[in-house]
Amino acid sequence: MSQSIVEALLGDSKAKPEVDPDFVADMGALVKNVLFTDDYKPPLLPETAISLSEMARKRDTSLRDVEMCVSRDPIVAARVVAVASSAFYSRGQPVRSLRAAITRLGLQEVRDVAFQVVAQTRIFRIPGYDSQMRKLFEKAQASGLIAREICRIMAYESEVAYLCGLFHDMGEAIILGVIGESWRNRGLTVPSLELLAPVIEQYHAQSGGVVCRKWGLQDIIAESVRFHHQPKLAAHCEKMATALTVTDLLLGHAGIGCERALVDPINQPLFFELNLSPGQALHLIDYANYLGENRG
Repeated sequence: MSQSIVEALLGDSKAKPEVDPDFVADMGALVKNVLFTDDYKPPLLPETAISLSEMARKRDTSLRDVEMCVSRDPIVAARVVAVASSAFYSRGQPVRSLRAAITRLGLQEVRDVAFQVVAQTRIFRIPGYDSQMRKLFEKAQASGLIAREICRIMAYESEVAYLCGLFHDMGEAIILGVIGESWRNRGLTVPSLELLAPVIEQYHAQSGGVVCRKWGLQDIIAESVRFHHQPKLAAHCEKMATALTVTDLLLGHAGIGCERALVDPINQPLFFELNLSPGQALHLIDYANYLGENRG
């Protein structure tokens, strides 16, 4: 990210907590012992999300098949209709049926909506961290849109860019879930974000990559999530991992889910690593600002 996760978690507060190395080491060991083992089972994906993900990889999926799949999940169906009815998609034309909504959005967008529901209901919902979960989900939604826009401009893997952005920081929530569950099982109040920030900063990218792998998502999603702070290590998708790093810069610029850190594209070599022109970089900054001003 363009700023440390510690700063993002602390928001506007300038006072940094004292770091207890023993506590950080213990919480890091807990995270590794739970998440980075073959036995770890991530939050279950609903059948609708799994089916739509498989359908999106095929070329012969029918509209009827998509409609039947979505209709089995009322929450996803309602969200699909709501998104299709939004000002961005509707252009003043009402949506009168689920089929019309699916036709308007297209299969890949419907799949993304289903995973957005997964993120909101199964990932960014950790007892004891409600405020932070709302902030993380807001950031995840914007991340997906920004990553998609970056990849659209680059004409690169835009069909999976939204999911890469949506899930790139979900490791933060996964870690809070593991630690929170451990503390609640012992009858303890969950530790503060300030105390856990170093653990999250160290392990969130790897944790997110683990969950994507366990879910069976495409390699480009799992690997770019895993290495979005170290794009050069993403052997097979360095460009997508770099796009996620740029996404973080833009989120910071717009103050979405973190403290604002204004971006000057002329002084950001990452923009040029993606071969973005100054005009394209400024467009992305404007787009991030638009999302920040119109969130919620």
